[in-house]
Formats: sequence, structure tokens, C-alpha cells
Amino acid sequence: MTDVPLADTFQFDAQGFVILRRVLDTSLCSRYLAELERLFECSYEDAWLQRDGVRGQTTIQLSEGQRRINGLPLWTDVFDDLISLPPIVDRLRAWMQHPQLVNTWAIDKTLGTPWGGWHRGLNPDDYSVRQGKVRTRMLNCVLLLTDNGPEDGCLAVVPGAHKSEIDLPMADYRSRELPGTMRVTGEAGDVVMFSETLLHTGTNKTTDGHRTNLYFNYIDATYNPAMRELLAGNQGNINHYVFPPQVRARFNETQRELTQWMEWQRVAPA
Repeated sequence: MTDVPLADTFQFDAQGFVILRRVLDTSLCSRYLAELERLFECSYEDAWLQRDGVRGQTTIQLSEGQRRINGLPLWTDVFDDLISLPPIVDRLRAWMQHPQLVNTWAIDKTLGTPWGGWHRGLNPDDYSVRQGKVRTRMLNCVLLLTDNGPEDGCLAVVPGAHKSEIDLPMADYRSRELPGTMRVTGEAGDVVMFSETLLHTGTNKTTDGHRTNLYFNYIDATYNPAMRELLAGNQGNINHYVFPPQVRARFNETQRELTQWMEWQRVAPA
């Protein structure tokens, strides 16, 4: 494990996110884009997901101009290395007690994709810092495969809102910016890491071409994603969180460590 620069930890605590520049090179981005396009065109009838009546959530149309696919390692080994990418893993281990991968997905946007809705994965009391040690119970990693300019449907956040417990009337801010909104921009190959207690959304895309990102979402081992989804009435979501044994068998030691919770999780019928 490499020591994380103190400046990164300071920024992550102050703003709720950091941007790592040029983590992926151009050839890797091109390879991942090509594989995603193949996956978007596939049909999915997987025995693991069909077992006991479980239905898989795979390629879905979120809105006009937007495609999403969940559970990436279920369908391909091309993205496996991203689970254990050293610059990301070093920060996960610095800012989480015991990080575990819970969900992976990709979103592709084209011209006309509308705003998403403002949200946070966890509440601010799931974020803390004590004696210089940051702890967030959920941390999302966004890997930019294409340039994300301010009009490309990029991520938008409210820096510092990962600690805010002031409730705004969110209905008043549908499809518009919250006070203090920042559009998080970057080039292909950059990575954005943010606490899921941070208020965030995706902006509308008003430019031509594709904006394509990968998302690897990690939880702390003290947090039970299965119970969270069960209580929320989303039991079917677990089917793209958990990788079957034959998938984890191809993982290296770090990747198995970061998915260890799956050894005890059974997928129940949807």
C-alpha cells in the first residue's frame, strides 16, 4: 500500500471528493469502450441469475439517450483489473475501514439525455473524521472513458454537502443546480472518487458524441448491502451485486479480498 498524499485526504474531507488525473491511458479507455459497446448489444440469459427465479438487471434504458449496464464482472473479465487499481485501492483503504466492492455499472449518454435527480447513497452521519482519519461507509469511483466537459452530462456535486444535514425542498431543484453546485469535469482516463454521503447527480447532455463512464461502488464491511436492499424493497438488486464462485475464481488476491463479503451472501428469489 502506498501512502496517500495528505493533500488528497484534506480535499476529500473538505469537499467530499477528489479527482485523480490520467489514471488510465488512451489505449485502455479505447479497449473498455469497445467492450462496453459489445455488452450493450448483447442479450442476457444467464443461468446464475435465472436460478430460483432470480431475474437479472442488465442493459436498461434509463431515459432518452442513456444506456446502463450493471454487474460488469458478471458478463466479462475485461474490467477485472479496475477492481484492484492501485491508486484507487490505496485511497479506499485510507478512507474506509475495510472496503468491499458492492456494485459496478456503466452509463453511456448521448445528446438529449436529461438531468438526473439529486441524491446521496448514505446520510451524512455515515461519514466521519477523527484525529485525521477519514471514514466513509460508501465510496463511489467514477472512471471517465471519454472526456467529461461541463455540457457533456458530467457529474455534478455540492462540495462539502457530504457533511450537511440541512434539508432543502429537493422538488424545487429538479433538473437544476443546487446552491453551490460544481460540475466535475475531466478528461478520458481521469477518476473521480466521492463519498456517497455527498449530494450528487448527472447533468443533462447538450453536446454531440458519447459520454461514457464506469462506476465501481465500495462499501465498508460493517455495512450490510443485502439488508439495505431488503428493507428498501429492492431484493432483486442483490443479483448484480454478488458474483458467482466461477467469477471470483478468476480474481487475484486483492480482488478476492475486496469482494470477500460475497462468500457469505446467498442470492434470494426476486
